[in-house]
Amino acid sequence: MADAAIAADLVREESLWFSDGTLVLQAGNYLFRLSPGILSAKSIVFQDMLAFPQPGDGPMYDGCPLVHLPDPGQDAMYFLKAIFHYDFFESWPADVDYSVMSGILRLSHKYQVEPLRKRALIHLSKRFPTCLEEFGCVDEWSVDPTLIVNLAREVNADWVLVIALYSCASLQLPQLFDSCLAPGDLLTVLQARDQLQTHWTTAILDFLWEPLQISKCISPSACLNGRLNARKKAELSRSDHVITLCLWNDDDWYELDGVCNACLNHMKKTHRERQEECWDALPALFNLPAWNILLLSRFKSLGNIPREVYCAFLFCFT
Repeated sequence: MADAAIAADLVREESLWFSDGTLVLQAGNYLFRLSPGILSAKSIVFQDMLAFPQPGDGPMYDGCPLVHLPDPGQDAMYFLKAIFHYDFFESWPADVDYSVMSGILRLSHKYQVEPLRKRALIHLSKRFPTCLEEFGCVDEWSVDPTLIVNLAREVNADWVLVIALYSCASLQLPQLFDSCLAPGDLLTVLQARDQLQTHWTTAILDFLWEPLQISKCISPSACLNGRLNARKKAELSRSDHVITLCLWNDDDWYELDGVCNACLNHMKKTHRERQEECWDALPALFNLPAWNILLLSRFKSLGNIPREVYCAFLFCFT
C-alpha cells in the first residue's frame, strides 16, 4: 500500500522517530519509527509478534513496514517513550502525571514489560497505601477515583482497590451514578458507603462522649462540656461525603479547649483505636481479601517487603 493512501490523518511523534528505525508503529493517529530489535528485547509480546515476517504487500510508511497497535495513541506514546528514553519515566518519588503513569502501566502490563510495570505500580501503590500510617501522607492525583478502580482491575493491582473504592465512596451520589464504575463495583461502593456513614462514622466519633467521665479527669464538668461541644461541631461535618477516617484530624484537637491532659490522652488513644478498627474492616466492606492477603499480592508484584508485610505475616502465624 502506498504511503500517500494512509498518511492524511497521521502525525509523526518526533521524539520517537529514529532515522535508523526499520519499523513504523501506528496507535491512534500517532506514528513511531523504531528499532524492532529494541522492542523485541524489552517485550516478549513484541518479540513474538515481530517474529512473523511481514507480508510483502502489507502497508508501508516511509519505506518501513507499518504495524497497527489497537491502543490509544497517547498511551502508546508514553509507553514507548519510557522504553526508548530512559529519563522520561523516573522512579518514585519523582513527580509523575497520572495520565503518564496509567498509560505506561496499562501497556507495560499488556505487552509484558516487567520493569516498567513494576515502576508504574510503585507510583500507583504509594498513592493508595496499604497501612493506616501512610494514609493521607502522600499527595493524591486530582483524578476521578473510579478511573483508578478500573485501572487497578485491569492490571490486577487488587491491593490498590481498598483505598480507591473508599475514595469512590466519598463521591456524591450523582457522581457515582454517572461514573464509569462496573455495575458490581458500583453496588459494592453504595453498600460500603452506607456502612461508613452510619456504623463507622459513629464509632470514629464516640470518643467525644464515651465514657461520660474519664478516669483521672481533674475537671469532669468542664471536660465533658468541652467534649460535647466538639462532638456537635464534628456532627456538622457529616454530609453525603463519606470521609470517615478523616472526620477528626490533627487540627480538630485544638477544638477541645479546657479539656485536661488525662482526658485528652485517653481520647487520642481511643480515637486511634477506632481508626485502626475501621481500617482493618475496609477490605471486607468492599468485598476484598483481608489486608494480609492483599499485602502478599503487592509483595509478589513489586518484590519489596514493606514493614507491614512482616507484621501481617507475624500476625498470621502467631
